Amino acid sequence: MELTGHVVKKPFGAGSKSERLAIFLRTDAGEYVLRRQGGVAYGDPDLEKLVGKRLRCSGTVSGYTFLMTDCAEIKGEP
Repeated sequence: MELTGHVVKKPFGAGSKSERLAIFLRTDAGEYVLRRQGGVAYGDPDLEKLVGKRLRCSGTVSGYTFLMTDCAEIKGEP
């Protein structure tokens, strides 16, 4: 599956034991917690570098999570 969107960091899981700042891929279809295949579940430094960028990503959706296998930055688009 391929998704295109902006990478944002915002609160997730308020009031639960999973509460944290998480990195999301915000798409026209909705928002997904972004994870890298083979990456760490929390505090992935490679995902931190993507915050604020617009990406085209390949991967799979499982519930509210997008497990990214590949991505490319889209430059010159809003």
